[in-house]
Amino acid sequence: MSSLTGKTALITGTSSGIGLAITRHLLQLNCKVIGLARDHAKADIQHENFTPMHIDLSDLENTSELSARICREQHIDFFIHCAGEGLFGSIEQFSVPQIDKNLRTNLTSALVLAHHVVPAMRKNRSGRIIFIGSESSLQAGRKGTVYCSAKFGLRGLALSLREDCSRDGINVTLINPGMVRSPFFDQLDFRPGEHASNAITTTDIAETVAYVLGSNPDIVFDEINLSPRNRSIEFKPKSR
Repeated sequence: MSSLTGKTALITGTSSGIGLAITRHLLQLNCKVIGLARDHAKADIQHENFTPMHIDLSDLENTSELSARICREQHIDFFIHCAGEGLFGSIEQFSVPQIDKNLRTNLTSALVLAHHVVPAMRKNRSGRIIFIGSESSLQAGRKGTVYCSAKFGLRGLALSLREDCSRDGINVTLINPGMVRSPFFDQLDFRPGEHASNAITTTDIAETVAYVLGSNPDIVFDEINLSPRNRSIEFKPKSR
């Protein structure tokens, strides 16, 4: 029997990519999952332990109301924040609403969710929180002003929460993936190189998350960086 059997995880971004992979993996380990995403139709998860909830995380008021209700009604053992979207280009290319929405989706929603999850975990004197960051949390890159700002902020949130919560039985981990072969790049003009060594997989991240969740609660994985063996980026041909 898995050490995660009967535990409940609140996961964001469960409709695709990293969040979907983590959800499927934890369900295989007999964990219960409450999934937050805009639309779960494309995910097609049919499992008795999966509860999908539809929410646009950039809508902070609704996100706050929903997360407060979940924390009142459920015992949350794990909170895993995966939701995010890319926005790459020169800062002047984007409108103020675009910048605001991207920061709300990638960063502020995590703060709002933590605002409700952390007190519930403090009351229970236990819990694990995992934020899925990025290599962009560690090193700024060209055309990444907005995205890097959000991911650097997410790293600050994770590191600060780790200091605030450790005496309350709550462990906080930040996982920073490099290039991941996932739908994240579908709407972008670049992607990882084609060779297997040019990108890590969503399964790699899901297995890492499961390892952290099942580990000794007296051990904290502060920060985990996962990178492909050979970093390579290719740019998609421009449509005519």
